Amino acid sequence: MSLIKRFSDYEDVLIRKFHEHPFFRNFSRMSDEELRKYLAEKWHLSQNFVPWYDSAINTLNALGELKARDVLRKIVDDETPIGKPSHREDLLWDLERVGLNPLEILKAMPSKHTRKTLAKLHGLTIYDGDPNYVLRTMTALRTAGEILVAEEYRHVVPELERRFDLTPEQSRFYAFHFEHDRKDNESGEHTHSFGRILESNITDEDKLRVAIDATNRAYEVRAGFYDQFTKISRRMQIVKVLAASSGIAASLLLAYSLGFETPEGNGIPNEISGYRHCLDIDPMQRDSDRWLINRSLQTADTSYLKNVGKPEAVREVWGEGP
Repeated sequence: MSLIKRFSDYEDVLIRKFHEHPFFRNFSRMSDEELRKYLAEKWHLSQNFVPWYDSAINTLNALGELKARDVLRKIVDDETPIGKPSHREDLLWDLERVGLNPLEILKAMPSKHTRKTLAKLHGLTIYDGDPNYVLRTMTALRTAGEILVAEEYRHVVPELERRFDLTPEQSRFYAFHFEHDRKDNESGEHTHSFGRILESNITDEDKLRVAIDATNRAYEVRAGFYDQFTKISRRMQIVKVLAASSGIAASLLLAYSLGFETPEGNGIPNEISGYRHCLDIDPMQRDSDRWLINRSLQTADTSYLKNVGKPEAVREVWGEGP
């Protein structure tokens, strides 16, 4: 099997892993509000796409790596076609169709988590004297800038049609990029344009390891972006389950005490009352409840929550004691 085929097969493994991320496993179960929040936050990554690629283009040009530079130039040129709306304009058009205000999106600042993601993405293409810079950079951009973006939109496109009647034919941004960047589509021009550069650089086992390492790093940065939404979704789910099983007065106050976020406008007493309530709970019971809730948060398994607030669960968690 050729080196480039082995690398391509490894990319396919990462694609399957990407779809197993908790964010995408639960994608269709998000509320409309949660989906819009994610789309608005993702805008910041899309807005920084061209500056990110431009930085790599300038570095490749300075290094005299003109073939790799020209691949990226073509992609950036496609982002701003002459006499037509830019891809960022198309994105705002789609976002407005699903109920988001473009002016609100434009004035919003990215979250702390998103700012870290942007910094890490740019870090993938910074030149530090690495002799494998071309291979690492082109691999990272193909993975985080093309392949995984298309796989993300594999979830977004049908969901926007189901919820908001934005059909693939109407969508100017999401459907276009899903088709245009897919690795499994011959029309995935942007993704496939990297192929010749990668093949000419992956010339031995050492270079294959460099490419795999670079694609792993790019995968972790891109997949890590969605963790901010997964945590929110899990916390909200925990609060809802606790409210249904234990009642508002006890369960949501406990959620406050553990630092979970709760919906606005739900008539919950203030946080001070929540902490006072939890101080009245037996310390071992409180620690048992904390363990059960954190375990549910870590695993996305809400079955742990059925024992919150139950004295018998203390023995199950901590044993019989001395």
